[in-house]
Amino acid sequence: MMKKMIAFLMALTMLLSLSLACAEGITTLEKGKFIYSTSPDFPPFEYTDDNDNIVGIEPELIALICEKIGLEAVPLPMDFDGALEAAQSGKSDAIVSGVTVTEDRKLVYDFTTPYTTIIQAIVSKDGKITMDDLANVTIGVQRGTTGHIYAEDDYENVIVYDTYSLAFQALQNGQVDCILVDDLVGQAYAKRLPGLEVVPTTYEPEEFGFGFAKGKYPELLADFNAALQELIDTGKVEEIILKWNE
Repeated sequence: MMKKMIAFLMALTMLLSLSLACAEGITTLEKGKFIYSTSPDFPPFEYTDDNDNIVGIEPELIALICEKIGLEAVPLPMDFDGALEAAQSGKSDAIVSGVTVTEDRKLVYDFTTPYTTIIQAIVSKDGKITMDDLANVTIGVQRGTTGHIYAEDDYENVIVYDTYSLAFQALQNGQVDCILVDDLVGQAYAKRLPGLEVVPTTYEPEEFGFGFAKGKYPELLADFNAALQELIDTGKVEEIILKWNE
């Protein structure tokens, strides 16, 4: 019996050591930390609360994933265009900022498994502007977003802002007629700003994922995908999305 107990304890020690080694072996910019660039003016995905904490769907997801793989989640706030560049150039470990997975972006980023789907929407005063009107109105967009890409590809009267906060301020001030934005984000701003309504577009649905610099972190990406898939399979991702949309 004593020999069996000793063998069991030795095996358990080896498993614990292996687990610890895996956690310590994860390569990031700073040991033990996962630094992610993000644009926190994108409710309900990420935004600052009254205490200047970055909160929302994605910070909560990232915190849970990092807890599972033994890292501390550290947000690095900036504008969206800068957040994209930071992940690509190695100033952050990844971009976590409501990023649509596109073929062009796949050329420079390794994306996690997509965790949700959105569509582009139009936000205007009283919801009077639809897809049929976009050619004849002034459209506000955030720099670097798919809304920015679609608007400049299809229309001429486009004004580009560094943040959605500035774009929605311009809408309220009458400097633009509408904003082209992801539907859940448009709905979140419409809840906060009286008189705004959201109308869906006919653009193709988009999938969100977290983006790592191409080829830089294959092991970290694999760990992220495993943890994220577990959260998807157990319904936790959907629970978090519903929570932040209340």
